[in-house]
Amino acid sequence: MSFKEIFLNRRPEAFGGIEWSRDKTKVSVIGIPFDSTVSYKPGTRFAPDHIRIASRNIELYSIRNQIDVEEHGIYDEGDIAVVHGDVYQTLDRVEKIVREFSSEDRFFIYVGGEHTITQGIIKGLMRKDLGVLVFDAHLDFRDEYLGLRYSHASVMRRVSELLGGGALFYIGVRAFSREELKEISKAGHEYITTVSLRRIGLREVIKRVLRWSDRYKHIYISLDIDVIDPSMAPGVGTPEPDGLTSWELFDLLNEVIDERVVSMDLVEVNPLNDPSEITSTLAAKIIVEATAKYLSLRKERS
Repeated sequence: MSFKEIFLNRRPEAFGGIEWSRDKTKVSVIGIPFDSTVSYKPGTRFAPDHIRIASRNIELYSIRNQIDVEEHGIYDEGDIAVVHGDVYQTLDRVEKIVREFSSEDRFFIYVGGEHTITQGIIKGLMRKDLGVLVFDAHLDFRDEYLGLRYSHASVMRRVSELLGGGALFYIGVRAFSREELKEISKAGHEYITTVSLRRIGLREVIKRVLRWSDRYKHIYISLDIDVIDPSMAPGVGTPEPDGLTSWELFDLLNEVIDERVVSMDLVEVNPLNDPSEITSTLAAKIIVEATAKYLSLRKERS
């Protein structure tokens, strides 16, 4: 019996409200409802189901890619059965399930939950020449936080240890300690703050990302929803002003997702702090747009 059969549970609400056939789709979403190391406002464990509900009430046509995702489908694999309170067992389960999926010719979108899940996903992928493009308000590069080395505040430090120097490129960061900034520079990772982004413009940001990504055969995207300004995405655990707008994020994603992107995650949506489901709806739209871009690339290759 595979780990998928043991630890993956289907949910009553499928993404998009449609039960697409798995063998006729090329994109899968997987929920990871874990939030045991959050340092401020808990509640991200409820995000996968809230995003599913929100997805039932938005259109699935992508204007940027001129693709109707409803015609192609997104298969909802369900949620990984996490162990609340045990980050080690949870990451072990995530790693094993991702490893089983990694050989498939599919685009997997993992939906948190807190950002710590990215560590388990990367360990499960562990492809050679893997770079990680991070959309986040925070660097998440502390060696430990509140006594934890496996935490949403230190997840990218652990990912950096797995992949080596220079493998991370951050967009939209604006909240970090002096020590984190020093360690990021020492490790050779690159970053663009929101202040820099607006000074140099989106075109230049995209050029810099593509120059960095040329060093890697495979790219993974990790998207913390708090990269968006809290005026547009209030439902987060650690809000930070001066973020990206939603249109800036959509334009960036549409330009940086290419054939090398093997998978992505979307984390830190907190429905308990989300009036009118604004953030869950935005998250659902991000999944639709990322899917549409992936499908457009497949269409070009065929």
